[in-house]
Amino acid sequence: MNKIEIYTSQTCPYCIKAKKLLKMLNLEYSEHDVSDSFDQMCEELAKRFNRSISTVPQIIINDKYVGGYTDLEALHKSGKLNEYLN
Repeated sequence: MNKIEIYTSQTCPYCIKAKKLLKMLNLEYSEHDVSDSFDQMCEELAKRFNRSISTVPQIIINDKYVGGYTDLEALHKSGKLNEYLN
């Protein structure tokens, strides 16, 4: 079973697109709405993955950092998304 986390905000159109793509691929995910804790999320993920985080969505698959929607879409289109999945 894959562990997919997506950090979102309520008004983010790319968050909606990312969730739609994951659903289209029949991939279950845990959503974390960070609308009220955006700065905290940025800080925590920056420490966890040793990179600057400043936007949503943020997508993590099986403890591997994917990035945002465009990163997820690029992995899917290139066929490399399976490298992140069990």
